[in-house]
Formats: sequence, structure tokens, C-alpha cells
Amino acid sequence: MEQVTLVAPDISCGHCVATVQSAVGGIEGVESVTADEATKYVTVVYDPNLVQLNQITQVMEEEGYPVAG
Repeated sequence: MEQVTLVAPDISCGHCVATVQSAVGGIEGVESVTADEATKYVTVVYDPNLVQLNQITQVMEEEGYPVAG
């Protein structure tokens, strides 16, 4: 498993957090996802044999929460 912390500046409310956690958590190979509206951080634990980081960031962008940096 690998862990990555991403910054999603558009996360601004509880609904945003729930949307990101649901979308990213639904990806095969993602073990856990935690989003925080105060810090704008999204921490993802995933299996790199099943999913690549660019797939995770693409899903976030499709949901309206692109990753900064």
C-alpha cells in the first residue's frame, strides 16, 4: 500500500468532503480516503498494483475538485 496527501483547494464544505471521499473511495484499489475541508488535504491509501495516482486525481477532477500543484 502507498499513502499520498493531495491538496484540493476547491474543497469548502461537508458536501465537498463527502463527494470526494465517495468518489475516490469507490475506485478499485483505494483502501481509504480522508478529506479535510479546513486544510484542503485529501489523504489516500491505495494499492499501486490496482490503481495509479493519475487515475485518482482524474476522478477528483471529474467530480470538480482538481488537485493543486
